[in-house]
Amino acid sequence: MKKIRKKLLPLVTIFYASLVNAANDEFVAHIVDINLKTAEVTLLAKKIRNVDYQLAYDVRIQLANGEKGAVANLRKGNQITAVGDTDKKVIYVINVLN
Repeated sequence: MKKIRKKLLPLVTIFYASLVNAANDEFVAHIVDINLKTAEVTLLAKKIRNVDYQLAYDVRIQLANGEKGAVANLRKGNQITAVGDTDKKVIYVINVLN
């Protein structure tokens, strides 16, 4: 019985861990519009359509020169890579490329 528990425990742990983690995706886009008051940004991803995203409260922004940035540093037309939850439309990390 103990052998079965030892083999089953890692599988159960992996299963529940996959359910708990959010669906984080990394994608390349450029900023079409940004609203600083509501912390929303409109991105054009894959040159297909504009999508509105909410910036996370603790969003991490890295500028093209490698320095830490703020939401006020973002401009329309910036090429970025973003990490976020595409289901909830929330962005957690932005790396500015230009």
